[in-house]
Order: sequence, then structure tokens, then C-alpha cells
Amino acid sequence: MKRLIGYIIGLVTIFAVFAMIYIAGAIYDTGNKVTVEPYFFRTGLSAVNQTGMPRNLAEVGERRMRDWLIQKFVMEYFYVIPDVENVARRTRGNTANIRIMSAANVARAWEQNVVPEIRELASNGARRTVRVFNEIFKPENSNYWHVDYELKTWYKPNDMGTPPTVTRGTMYIKIEDAGTIGRLKSDIDAVQRALKMGIDPAVVFVFRVSDVMFGGE
Repeated sequence: MKRLIGYIIGLVTIFAVFAMIYIAGAIYDTGNKVTVEPYFFRTGLSAVNQTGMPRNLAEVGERRMRDWLIQKFVMEYFYVIPDVENVARRTRGNTANIRIMSAANVARAWEQNVVPEIRELASNGARRTVRVFNEIFKPENSNYWHVDYELKTWYKPNDMGTPPTVTRGTMYIKIEDAGTIGRLKSDIDAVQRALKMGIDPAVVFVFRVSDVMFGGE
């Protein structure tokens, strides 16, 4: 009897060992092991949503700062998301980026000539992205910066099978006081308060477009 009980216990133990091996193999399959690499994404414009310490101007360099601000201006000038309220925010009051980054005549021309198209596209559910390509430069004996841009417009919402319409052009931008680009408009405490309020970081720097002209391909 004792021999039979020992035999049964041994058999159960063997089955239990095999079961544990099977379960362990199912939980951790080394043949299909997947490595997860963590990434941090910027979750918003507000300073409280940023990761890490900002780089100072000495690290960025005046030329890169100037290019970034020009790219920001061009993006604000043309981009479209399918949200009419976004258009209203971009044209409302003194907090609108184009108004802050531009002289009155430039902002007025933008609202008259560009905003109606942006508003119509947004109301129809279209989306447009903006990309500045090629080097941004100022020709000799010229007061205007040469900026080549590309627009990709998806006219049909939720239709991923239709490719975007791609258009390219050239914007000629005149900037006031080019030697001060990249400097903060105010002291660091005022800048920090502005960023905590969610104000666009681009508009805390000295940058003002006094005239815009266009060319095309």
C-alpha cells in the first residue's frame, strides 16, 4: 500500500513539474522575446509638460535659433487642422502668434489673404502640414530672407487612400532688428511665468517680421 501511495505521489510530482515548465515557457517565450525601448514625447507647449532642462542660446547658436523662429513663423502662416476653433484662436486678440511675430501690415495681409482659405479648409475637415526645406539664407545686398516651403494638404478627411496635394513656394521675409533675434523679450522670471501660462515659447523671443513677399515654382 505504501509503495502504491509513493508511486502515485511520484507520478503527480512529475506531472506538476512538467506543468510548471509549460506555464513558465508560455509566460516567457525566449524565441519571441520583445525588447521595449522607452521614449519621451513632448506632450504640449506648456513648460510644465516639457522633459529635461532647456538648452541655452550659447548651446543652440544664433543661426539655429533664427532658423527655428523663421520655420515657426512659416508654419503658423500656413498650417491647417480640421478644427474651426483653432482658426479662431489664431486670429483672436493679441495672443495670436502671427500678430505677435509680425508687424501690423503683415498680420493684416495674412488675415485678408490666407485666413479665409485656412478657415474653409478647416471647416471641410482638411489638414495641411508645412515643411521648410533647403537652407534659409539672405542674398547679398538684400534685406529679405529666402525661405523655401512645402505644403501637404489632405482635402478628404478620414481617407488615407488619397495622397495629399503637394505645393511648393518661396517666402521672402524681412525681419526687424535681425541682430537681436533669439534674445528674450523680458527677464527670465517674466518668461517663466509666460511659459507656465501655456504661452507659445516662440513668442518670448525677439522676432518680428516687417514684410513678406512670395515667389513660387
